[in-house]
Amino acid sequence: MSGGGRSDHLKPNTFAEPCKTLWNLRSYFNTIHRLIAISVGVCDYDRMHFPASRLFILVLFLATSWSGKAYADPVVPGNILDPKTPAEAWNVIQLATGNVERLIKEKRLTEIAVQISFCSPSLRALTRFGASPEALTKVAELTAKAQAWVIETARAGNDNNLPGTQEAFEKLRLFLHQIDDFFDAKTVNADIWFCPMHPTFVSPKADTPCDLCGMSLVKRRIPYSFIYMKPGTPSVHMTASSERVEAGRKMEVKVRLARGDQSPVLKDHLMVMHTQPIHLLIEDPSLGDYHHEHPVPTSIPGEYVFSFTPQKPSPYRIWADIVPVTTGTQELPFVDLPSSGTGGPIKNKASTFTSTAGGLTFVVSLSNGNHVPPRAEQVCSLNVTITEADGKPTARLEPVMNAFAHLVGFYDDYNTVVHVHPGGGDVLTTEARGGPTLPFKFFPPKAGFIRFYCQVMVNGEMVFAPFNMNVQP
Repeated sequence: MSGGGRSDHLKPNTFAEPCKTLWNLRSYFNTIHRLIAISVGVCDYDRMHFPASRLFILVLFLATSWSGKAYADPVVPGNILDPKTPAEAWNVIQLATGNVERLIKEKRLTEIAVQISFCSPSLRALTRFGASPEALTKVAELTAKAQAWVIETARAGNDNNLPGTQEAFEKLRLFLHQIDDFFDAKTVNADIWFCPMHPTFVSPKADTPCDLCGMSLVKRRIPYSFIYMKPGTPSVHMTASSERVEAGRKMEVKVRLARGDQSPVLKDHLMVMHTQPIHLLIEDPSLGDYHHEHPVPTSIPGEYVFSFTPQKPSPYRIWADIVPVTTGTQELPFVDLPSSGTGGPIKNKASTFTSTAGGLTFVVSLSNGNHVPPRAEQVCSLNVTITEADGKPTARLEPVMNAFAHLVGFYDDYNTVVHVHPGGGDVLTTEARGGPTLPFKFFPPKAGFIRFYCQVMVNGEMVFAPFNMNVQP
């Protein structure tokens, strides 16, 4: 195990039960290696020029960005790197290019490389399908040229070059349009459906039950970002029943999750993310008493129960961090717990980069190295370095929900919540230990003040270290 928050027991791009492994990471890196071979073969097409050093930087970017834990969070259906039919291949291309369009529109160019790389194995797969040898030859020629523009789009995005990205992407779309002339429109525009419990089971028909469990299939999607996706409009609503909040008194809370038609939301209706289908993020209005709880079902369908001990004599808000199977998108419905008291103001909104909790010291460093505030809607990197009371680096961090740490942040609007995980892949064995430095990628969705909590576990005890960040417009 290394000292950078990684472990020999890590398995990247893996979800906890029941989702299992959604794809084989080695297949992805094999794709990248084949991308290198393809680029060498087509670097003379049109005006393409790829010095070896630039290509190496591109591939290194793809490889290192994919290894991060942020890329393990959103659920991605299986088989997108190994399409078996033309319809499956075109579905991946349509989803990935649609995501690239959105990232260009939002000017999140450095995230494009991962998305556009999904096109490469599908383009390669299309060369296996054709009505005649002549058609196969022509498709192979066109896909080789398209592969070149896949690489150029990724390179320009990584350079944060908006005009270059737009131009390369338009060239790619031009070749894709020429390729789709060799396939019928139904195949090119087909939807693919998959089983959330067994993601490698796919079908072109929505009404096909899973062969392995009989579960109904859901439409295949590819998350448009593996760093931050704006939560969807809640399709699930939450209500709560409890006594009034009293500081220092343990209380039991029952929450009910229901759809718009009031039908109950069961555990099987939610995807398991970081070992749990439901993460309850609980905070008071002063942003001074954060709790992270996992409720359990009661005998009433759609009802879940948990307990916690509030430390403030004020109302509390509960956000349910969930991903419904039917949407595949994070939702954050919330409900307030009543109190006879009122919420106090947020104290100290100055940015803080050092925090002490549980006998440990947490130091946050931003990628710019000088604590320049991050900007809204721009990806930034930050490291959290944790040391013991004697100042020595810690290596005692235990896995908590398949990670060595969780960063949860609450904006001062008491509405917007962000949830970030460190790079290094899922931690799948309880014996693994991490520290002292944990790297994170963070996409602030808006400007404003954020109270962050870094959650770790040491000696079986949860530790929550708060720090402040002010995000600039």
